[in-house]
Amino acid sequence: MNVAEEMTASPRRRSFDPAPCIWCGAAAFEPSLEHILPEALGCPPGFVLATDICSKCNNGFGHLDRALLRQFELMTFLGNVPRKRGRTPSLDSLSSIVGRYTEGGPELHINGGPGPAEAFGKTLKPVQATKDFENLSFEAAGGLATIKFSQRFGDDPKFVRALYKIAFEVAVYWLGPGIASTPDMAAVKKFVRKGRGEFSAVLVGAFGSQDHYFEPPYRGDDTAYLAVGMRIFGIDFVTDFDPGQRLTAKMRDRLTVHGHQNWTILPPRPEATE
Repeated sequence: MNVAEEMTASPRRRSFDPAPCIWCGAAAFEPSLEHILPEALGCPPGFVLATDICSKCNNGFGHLDRALLRQFELMTFLGNVPRKRGRTPSLDSLSSIVGRYTEGGPELHINGGPGPAEAFGKTLKPVQATKDFENLSFEAAGGLATIKFSQRFGDDPKFVRALYKIAFEVAVYWLGPGIASTPDMAAVKKFVRKGRGEFSAVLVGAFGSQDHYFEPPYRGDDTAYLAVGMRIFGIDFVTDFDPGQRLTAKMRDRLTVHGHQNWTILPPRPEATE
C-alpha cells in the first residue's frame, strides 16, 4: 500500500504543537489550508497542512504551482483529474494545444502549423514555433487517425523549485513544523522562496503506473541533510536538501555505473543526462 492509499484510509500524521509559518516565520498569522500536492494534480485526501502556512505565503507560491501544473496538465486532462473544487479539467497553459471536455467527451486541439489556428476561443501557435512539443506526426488509415508527439519536460527552472516546495512540505507533514526552522532547512527554503542556490532533482521514469506516492523524508549515512522521494503521475523524483547535492551526485554515479535508462537530472544538463 502506498502513502496516498494509506492517507485515503486514515491519515497517519501526528498532532504537532503550533509553530510559526513554515515559510516566512511569522509568529502570528491566519492559517491557510495548503494542499501539499496542488488540488489540480489530484492531491491525495488528507495530504494537507492545515495550520502551518500563512495565507500570504500560500498565495505567493501560486507561480510555482502553475509551473508544476504546466508540466503535468496534459496528463491531468487525459486522466480526467478534477481541478480545484471539483471543476472539470481543461488544458490551457500550453501555447500550441488546448483541450476541453464537451458533451462528446474530451476534445483536444493541437496546431501542427504552419500558421496560427483558433480553437475554443484561443489562438494556438504552431508546435514548431514553441518549446512545448516535438516530433509531431499525423497518420490516417482505415478511418482511424493517429497523432504522435513528445512533450518537453522539466526545463522550466520553476519546476524544480516547485518539486522542492512539495518536498519541504512533505518533511513538515511527517516531522512537524519545527523542522522548518532548523539550520539544515535554511538553504532549501531560500531556494524555494527566492530561487537562490543550486538544487537539482533526480528524475526516473516509472512504467505502468499513474499514481502519486510521497515517502517520509530520510537521511543518508554521511549527511545531516534530508532527502525526499516522491512519485507524481508515475514519474519518480528524488530531492536532495544538501546544498552540496552529495546524494544527487551519488545517485547519478550509481545510475550511470549500473546502466539504468530513462533517467535524468533536473534542471537538464546535457553532460548529466542518460
